Amino acid sequence: MELTAVLILAYFALLFLTLRGRSRVIQGPWLFFLRAFFPNWKFFHAVGHVPHVYVRGESAGVWTDWHLVYPRLRRRWHHVFHNPAVNLALSHQNLVDHFASDLNGLPDGADASQLATYQLVTRLAHQAIRGDGWGSTPMIDAALPPVQRFQFELRMELPEPAHSELMLRSPELAVWD
Repeated sequence: MELTAVLILAYFALLFLTLRGRSRVIQGPWLFFLRAFFPNWKFFHAVGHVPHVYVRGESAGVWTDWHLVYPRLRRRWHHVFHNPAVNLALSHQNLVDHFASDLNGLPDGADASQLATYQLVTRLAHQAIRGDGWGSTPMIDAALPPVQRFQFELRMELPEPAHSELMLRSPELAVWD
């Protein structure tokens, strides 16, 4: 445990030294892991579009409908004290928020599949299409047949579902074990 504290302290010291430079923007692949310590606070800057991930699968040549990968989870009184399923779901949504932010920061024509957040969201979509869940709550609102391929979309949405903008659609991806 002592080594963990030293490593965390060294990490923040390195971060502090990095921020003392000219730019106040944290960039670089090695600083990506800082996101594990802090959530994405961009929702405090403005009310507007929220990023959501949708998935669909292909079984026997037929594609399913698109399904949101973040259904509302039912709240219970004991969730005030212990709520691991909602915490996991919120961390997944935080990943989606970071992914949208990373996409906005890409130069024109850049390959999004090289982003760490793209790869993580691909894995999240794969888990959702295979029927995984947050505790006893499934990641998507419908049971799907076994699928051989899947796609995911990142959409920017206003609270009204009719106001949706497609930000990224993945290529057709194979389901793996």
